[in-house]
Amino acid sequence: MYDMSFRYEVAHRPGGEGLFLCFSCGVCTATCPVAEVEEEFNPRRIIHQVLLGDRSVLASRTIWMCAACFRCVAHCPQGVEFANVLQVLREMAVEEGHVPLTWKRIIEDLDSRTQRLRRDVIASLWEKRAFTFPEYEDLWKERLEGGRHGENT
Repeated sequence: MYDMSFRYEVAHRPGGEGLFLCFSCGVCTATCPVAEVEEEFNPRRIIHQVLLGDRSVLASRTIWMCAACFRCVAHCPQGVEFANVLQVLREMAVEEGHVPLTWKRIIEDLDSRTQRLRRDVIASLWEKRAFTFPEYEDLWKERLEGGRHGENT
């Protein structure tokens, strides 16, 4: 069942304003690092669902997969801020009871921890002047094992 008012609800919230500018070129999906590794995640498809009025997107796990790198925003020829549209969808998913508020907080914490891990690995690579892939892998394994034991979190 489609709800044609859904797209207007999304577009009228802060972050969803550019929704109607999308002409489905697919640049968002082509530049997305998450779409590279997760076949199910497709920004163009998500926007299409919203534009069609398919509220089931709010109950989908795909709206939680975005890593908020904003590559989609940087490359969109129409200026659609897809990462912000996803934030609107996440808020609506919580409001409509598809997921608890704690779920949103967990994802936000995961995003923060992921960025800190990236920062720390880069710092370790720089400090140790590790310029080969095996050196990088060793640093990565060391960092992950440290995180498992509660260190550096």
